[in-house]
Amino acid sequence: MEDGNTMLTHWTKKIIVEEGHTIAQLVHILQLIVRHFKVYYPVRHALIQHIVSSIQKLGLTSNATIEHRKLAVDLAEVVIKWESQRVKEESEESNIPQSSKSGTEVSKPIEKHYCDTVVNFLLRVACQVNEVSGSPADLLSRRCVGQMKKALSPEVWPNCELKLGWFDKILMSVEGQQPNFGTICTALELLTFLLSILRKEMILANFKSLQRGIAACMTCPNSRVIRMVHTLLTRLMSIFPTEAATSNVASKYEELECLYACVSKVVYEGLNNYEKLNNGAPSQLFGTMMILKAACNHNASYIDRLITSFMRVLQRLAREHLQPVQPDMTHITSELLILSLDLVKNRVGVMSPDMRKMFLGSILVGLIDKTTDSKVMKAIMKMVEDWVKSKSQTAANQSPTLKEKAFLLMRLANNVEKHFPDDVELNAQFLELILHLYKDESLRVSELASKLEQAFLSGLRSTQPHIRQQFVELFDNSIKRRLYDRLYYIISTQNWEPIGNHYWIKQCIELILSVVVTGLSIQSSNPMLLLPSPTSNVKMADSHDRAGFNVIARMKEEPMDVQTVDGEEDELDLELSHILSEDNLQMETFRPDARDMKQNLRMYIQRQTKFLKDCRDIKITMFLNALIQLCHNSTQLSHDIWIALFPRVWKILSERSQANLRQNMIPFLASGSHQNQKDSQPNAVSTFVEAISRCVPPIPIRPSVMKFLGKSYSIWHRVLLMLETTLAENGGLTQQAVRASQYDFDSSTTTRQETLDSLCDLYKHLKEDDMMTAIWQKRARYHETSVGLAYEQHGLFGQAQNSYETAMAKARADFNSGPISPADVPELKLIENRWIRCSKDLGQWESLQEFATTKGHTNPYLLLECSWRIPKTNWNLMKEVLGQVEQNCPKEIAWKANLYRGYLSICAPEEHHVNQQVERMVEASSSLAIKEWRHLPRIISQAHVELLQAAQLIIELQEASALSVHIQPTNVTRDQSVHDMKAIVKTWRNRLPMIADDLSHWCDVFTWREHQFQMVANAYESLTPSEQGSSNNSLFGIHHTAIGMVHFGRIARKHGLINVALNSLSKIHSIASVPIVDCFHKIRQQVKCYLQMAGVMGKAELQEGLEVIETTNLKYFSKEMTSEFFALKGTFLSYMGRSDDANKSFSAAVQTSDTFVKAWALWGDYLEALFTRDRNITTGSSAVICLLNACRHQNEGKSRKYLAKVLWLLTYDDEKLSLTECVDKYGPNIPPVQWLPWIPQLLSCLVRNEGRLILNLLNKIGTLYPQAVYFPIRTLYLTLKIEQRERCAKSAEQLNSTQASSAETSASGSLGVSVGSQAASVSAALPTSSAEPSRLGSISDPIGQPQVVTSAPSSGSGSATGTATSDLGPIRATTPMWRCSRVMHVQRDNQTTVLSSLEGIVDQMVWFRENWHEEVLRQLRQGLAKCYAVAFENRGSVSEAAVTPHTLNFMRKLVQTFGVGVENVSSITTTYSSAASESLARRAQATAEDPIFQKMKNQFSVDFDFSMPGSTKLHNLINKLKKWIKILEAKIKILPSSFLLEDRCRFLSTFSLSTAEVELPGEFLIPKHSHYFVKIERFLPRVDIVHKHNTAARRLYIRGHNGKVYPYLIVNDACMTESRREERVLQLLRFLNHFLIKQKETFRRQLHFAVPRVIPFSPQMRFVEDNPSSISLLDIYKQKSSKGTAEHDAPIARYYERLATVQARGSQPSHQVLCDILKEVQANMVPRQLLKEWAQHRFPEATDYWTFRKNITNHLAIWGFAEFILHLTRMNPDMMYLQQDSGFLSVSYFKFDTDDQSGDLNANRPVPFRLTPNIAEFLTPILIAGPLTASMVAAARCFVYPPYKLSSYLSAILRDEYITWHKKKLEELNSNVGSAPPPDIEGEVLIQLVNKASQAIMTRLQNLAVFEGAETRVSTLIAAANSPDNLCRMDPAWHPWL
Repeated sequence: MEDGNTMLTHWTKKIIVEEGHTIAQLVHILQLIVRHFKVYYPVRHALIQHIVSSIQKLGLTSNATIEHRKLAVDLAEVVIKWESQRVKEESEESNIPQSSKSGTEVSKPIEKHYCDTVVNFLLRVACQVNEVSGSPADLLSRRCVGQMKKALSPEVWPNCELKLGWFDKILMSVEGQQPNFGTICTALELLTFLLSILRKEMILANFKSLQRGIAACMTCPNSRVIRMVHTLLTRLMSIFPTEAATSNVASKYEELECLYACVSKVVYEGLNNYEKLNNGAPSQLFGTMMILKAACNHNASYIDRLITSFMRVLQRLAREHLQPVQPDMTHITSELLILSLDLVKNRVGVMSPDMRKMFLGSILVGLIDKTTDSKVMKAIMKMVEDWVKSKSQTAANQSPTLKEKAFLLMRLANNVEKHFPDDVELNAQFLELILHLYKDESLRVSELASKLEQAFLSGLRSTQPHIRQQFVELFDNSIKRRLYDRLYYIISTQNWEPIGNHYWIKQCIELILSVVVTGLSIQSSNPMLLLPSPTSNVKMADSHDRAGFNVIARMKEEPMDVQTVDGEEDELDLELSHILSEDNLQMETFRPDARDMKQNLRMYIQRQTKFLKDCRDIKITMFLNALIQLCHNSTQLSHDIWIALFPRVWKILSERSQANLRQNMIPFLASGSHQNQKDSQPNAVSTFVEAISRCVPPIPIRPSVMKFLGKSYSIWHRVLLMLETTLAENGGLTQQAVRASQYDFDSSTTTRQETLDSLCDLYKHLKEDDMMTAIWQKRARYHETSVGLAYEQHGLFGQAQNSYETAMAKARADFNSGPISPADVPELKLIENRWIRCSKDLGQWESLQEFATTKGHTNPYLLLECSWRIPKTNWNLMKEVLGQVEQNCPKEIAWKANLYRGYLSICAPEEHHVNQQVERMVEASSSLAIKEWRHLPRIISQAHVELLQAAQLIIELQEASALSVHIQPTNVTRDQSVHDMKAIVKTWRNRLPMIADDLSHWCDVFTWREHQFQMVANAYESLTPSEQGSSNNSLFGIHHTAIGMVHFGRIARKHGLINVALNSLSKIHSIASVPIVDCFHKIRQQVKCYLQMAGVMGKAELQEGLEVIETTNLKYFSKEMTSEFFALKGTFLSYMGRSDDANKSFSAAVQTSDTFVKAWALWGDYLEALFTRDRNITTGSSAVICLLNACRHQNEGKSRKYLAKVLWLLTYDDEKLSLTECVDKYGPNIPPVQWLPWIPQLLSCLVRNEGRLILNLLNKIGTLYPQAVYFPIRTLYLTLKIEQRERCAKSAEQLNSTQASSAETSASGSLGVSVGSQAASVSAALPTSSAEPSRLGSISDPIGQPQVVTSAPSSGSGSATGTATSDLGPIRATTPMWRCSRVMHVQRDNQTTVLSSLEGIVDQMVWFRENWHEEVLRQLRQGLAKCYAVAFENRGSVSEAAVTPHTLNFMRKLVQTFGVGVENVSSITTTYSSAASESLARRAQATAEDPIFQKMKNQFSVDFDFSMPGSTKLHNLINKLKKWIKILEAKIKILPSSFLLEDRCRFLSTFSLSTAEVELPGEFLIPKHSHYFVKIERFLPRVDIVHKHNTAARRLYIRGHNGKVYPYLIVNDACMTESRREERVLQLLRFLNHFLIKQKETFRRQLHFAVPRVIPFSPQMRFVEDNPSSISLLDIYKQKSSKGTAEHDAPIARYYERLATVQARGSQPSHQVLCDILKEVQANMVPRQLLKEWAQHRFPEATDYWTFRKNITNHLAIWGFAEFILHLTRMNPDMMYLQQDSGFLSVSYFKFDTDDQSGDLNANRPVPFRLTPNIAEFLTPILIAGPLTASMVAAARCFVYPPYKLSSYLSAILRDEYITWHKKKLEELNSNVGSAPPPDIEGEVLIQLVNKASQAIMTRLQNLAVFEGAETRVSTLIAAANSPDNLCRMDPAWHPWL
């Protein structure tokens, strides 16, 4: 290659030399060298001269471009690379033997002067920088710096001669006009670098000339330059340190003397200048501090000479940091502060005492307490850490004393976590410092550690596990490891106050669990949780299967080799890699052969074996340590763990230990050290109390302490439950109150009184007035107190006030005669408080103000409330009183004080910035109210109502502030202000309190608004006429003031406070220029008040009201207003008996305004009363017309009672159907939505004589609401069809008596029809002709397919009966059937899509039928229920009781149709190809092929063979039924509990909202606005099989289009007529709910019937709305009994055994025997606490348990009330469903309890409703005497309210009930007469029956609604319901013990 290198050198040099004058050629060849520098490496020496000259030529000329400079730098880099390559080769050659080395020119280094030139070139280019960062020049400069550092490295050219003189020029340019800071910074950076590589003498030589330039840079304002200078000086002073403060020279080196002197001058002047300038920016100090830092880095004492001025500067910096004048400069201030602290931290020793005190006590403490900058806090922390950890004597001399360190650490402990809770690093830094303190032996015993307990506790609750664990270890080692010692430490030794609001239960858990015995393995605490063995289910199998298993079990099998599992992980990895490889991602069908399956099985067994071995190695400590760590992450888990742990620990302690701990427990709980826990939820105290409440033996706590804990730590409900237990242990609620002589000495009496006082106080705070009333009614000394409380309880405040005043008079008389007893003080306080409350609700604010200012009894709180409500508000008085209240205001009403301060700010302002002050008050009041809200129970209850009311008052204060702005003189004339004002007032009119709110709150709202409207009126009155213009805004305030007064009067009237209403209305006369419309509303409300009073007092009020109307000048009012006055006048006249005048007045009313529906309604009521009295059909027609006209423009809720009357009046119709014709004519004019609740009644009319006139109305309703009509009419049509078919079958039986026995149909409702046939029949139910069937000669079926034969039922497939009855031929369609078919035909034409979808849905429902196990089980249960009923009827001779013929027929039918179903037997299933027939055919086939079924059927036939001797004995049959029920229940338990919809019902699984818009089932039962109807979005895929309602139902989940999921049960019902009776009661209860929400007392108690939606879609199947969380009372009992040995029906058997035993002796059981039976059952089988224990187990949280119990009480009250009032059938435990998610109680299958023969309602029952011992024990006496009683009275008073017209609803519902009763009675009497349907009941008979029943209900209602004094009939009923004497007389199947 020598020739090649020579030629390369030759041609390259030639081009450079000869063509170098051309820049382009030169650049080209040089780029070639750069690109191929490795090629040119061997010839570099020949080219170096030309390259260096080219570098200078390209890079240093003035006109060089950036590209040329870049090329020059590239060339320099090439030279450096060549030299690096040479060095590398030299080092490699040094390892080669000397003989092999070749001394060529190649290894010779580049000459030094070339190297110097290259390095100096790089220095110069590096300093040619542009200001723009990232520009090409800047990047080139950075690159030059890098290359230069590489060149000057020891390996390349360490000894280059640098020419640095030109640096001075660059540095001096900093003083110029536009200095290039980039160049200056680069120069300083290079100088700093050179300091690290140059020798000292070279540094001194070069830097001597640079002193002036560096000094100039020290004063530069640019921070980047300053930082560079700082770095340079730091490096320089580390090499040449500064002299001591006492030295005369700045530096001992002459070359640096000038520079170091300049440093001192700059620092000194900088500090002094900053100190002198008051408004100097911190940035001015930056340079000074950086220079000072550089000087102090290697000479800490340098600052000593400046310490005084420096400390002053430091103090000012700290002040500016905490109170920044320029917020944008805070980061610079913080940086300077951190820097300053770092400089001075080790000079504490040289400070004077005052300076030291200022530094430590003022500057540092101030920063620790107030700084918000974590960097500053970290700097302080680091400084303190250095002081604490320093061990050397020198450092100790320069740091604070131990006491000062302790003080600073305490400050840090108080503020680090408080101000920087989220800064993990800072908290960790502090905690590690604390750890160091406690780990260091010398420090642990010092003053430091003793004062830092709070910090140590902070470490115990650190969120960083590694730090926390170190603290825990120290903590754990400091306490004895005995359980008692640790508990004692927690309760007595440790003060938990320093831990703050932290949930310290976590630390308690760690203390307790850390002393467990190590080495124990984990074991299951409950054997029930263990999985059963694989063979455990063998014993549940059939005998045949068990025998087969035994054969297999005896077979010997070769033992399988269980191989080791060492290579398991590798195998698993291989398998996974194999599965996840890309080649195997494609889907393949794989069928393992037997060998693979065996291998897999072996592998699984190996893994399981290894898993079990690993489980053995897990110890209890491993688990508990993990649990402890989880507890630190979850407060709720800690709460649960402690509640489970503490009672168990307590139980195992010795009695002595328990006694010691018990002694310290109360002081511990009541200690003030827990105050900071109050605002936390859950807090540690609440958890402790919760755990204590579960301890056995119990830990007694004084009632007063419990009350304190409950109120302070929000443990409301747990404390209440504990107090109730204490009360029960000390005599209970019923114990007579004791007198004063015993009060102070008898401890049990004292405890009882204290318990009662505590309970009452807590009830008062939670607004549980009913419960508080219950207690006081039992303990009150004065009877008047009880009476007043009873009146007040139901809103009768006037009577209550009179009673309280009487009680006060008696108390005053007693006080005058002798000293007052301490026991009477609580009652006197109660009387006073309740009197004040009554006065507030009665609006007697003047009286209250007088009472509040009574001498010696001043009440500033009451005076404050009165001051702004009295007519002439004295704002100055309010201001004065508010000042007194604010000084000592309880926290509960602190929000109210701020609210009133806001009122004063608007109505009596003292400053100009009213809005700002109001905003402050609104914010303060809101935050205080929210804080109080958090102290209340977490579930919303009556206690929260006051704060919700507060929210309305606060928001209206804020809006009033905006209103006050708009009425300012500058704004009042602006249109925008008027618009905004009207918007606010409109909001106020729409935002009214609720009817349940106390009248005092309504008064607050309307009084405040009245003040605002008065201000508006005054603002407009002050305007001149020209300013007011043409607008009538002046009346704005007056009009709304009057509206408020009228509205308040209306609400007072609805609350029953007539005098308050009249007083409010009379205030309107004090307003000038009241608009006409307001006068009208005032007079109307006034007249209504007199009308309401007349119902109570008599005719005097009627006359007074009539005079008000007659003295009113009607010419000013509109037609509608005049019409209403005429109508009201007519009402008064009708009540006064002036019939003709009343009629004229009503006539005038409707003539004046035909559209005023209220007039039509009042006239209709009047005419209806006349008609029912005189029976004039013309009057009746007029009444119907009036009532129908009253519904035209009303909403559905208001028109409901009028339609009820219309439907009832149809009963009085004549032969010409005059009344029905009126309905036919006028009914369709009413909006169809108003008929929806009455569809069952319309269908009852449809099948009667008047039915043809109802067709038109039903067609119109069905057109708009197809689903609402379709389901009921479909059910009715199929029911009629079944009845007609049965009648035909009976006719056939009469013709062929030989087959009568096998075709008998039971009257129990087990009717032969196939649901499949129903579905198919209805889907084709289209009439062939519009003619009535009576005009047709003979029609085979109304479905339009005469060729289809509708057959009678058969009793079995292939039986003789089936053959006989199938030959009956076509049946005749009755008239009602034709009408139903006609309605469905019209619906199909009008709503084809919806009807098809509905029919498709119903058709699929057959797949939801029971299987044969479930069906037989249901029928057996029905049979057992019948037998129990018969047994109770024949309880006079138990052993002789025989099965009734009715029951015998039922059982025989059941034997014949076993597994096929009594309801399913029909030959029509072969006719249609539908889902129904397919389902039944599949089921029949599967059943026939099942050998188990055949075996069971044979055994069933044998067991129920009634030809055997003794088989007809009733109790023998009962035992057989129980045996078979048990067998089938066991079978059903092992069946699947769910299935997928798509497997059976393709239509339902694919159905969606796009298919058809179908509403949820039952949406139309209670109409609402069409926007709120929920439609079916889809059916969810899984269907559950649940056992509810005594059947195996299918739960279908439907998702509505609103996103919610609605569960429905598809329930099979055997009896058609009974199902409709149940639905009728549910319909009535829905109507009653409408009344309950309109009355204050019922709405306040949230009383309503939880009525499920029940929608029949065929005679035997229904949709029933379901709550998956509901459970029946009987199921609760069964759950409990299943855990014991006794069967759930053992008490019933025991009952009859005892009776039989007594009867065997020849006597009848006495009443005492029955009582004994009840006691025996309660003692041995069904304990009184069963329901209570279930609820406590189900709801372990006290708030959940309390709320559940309270809701159950209210619902039990309303259901018991309904059972008694409405004469319903008895409430069996299987009917009562407790909804566990809400506490609601829903009752299924209530019916009117009518006598089968007479039709009278059954009024003779031992107990009025269900209140058995178990329920009473669960509710407790307080809830029974309180909410239960009050709710019943409130409901009774609600339903007797005259405007509700309850009797009209009862008549309409009972009408249908008696029509059904009559039909059933006739069918039973004429069971053998032809196939004609029974005739309709005569109208007069029906009227008498309904009126008698309605009167019986209303009489009971009136009796319960009336109460005088504290006693009411409800108390008597409750006593009767709970009396053992009555309960023992009940049927045992009713479970009187449950």
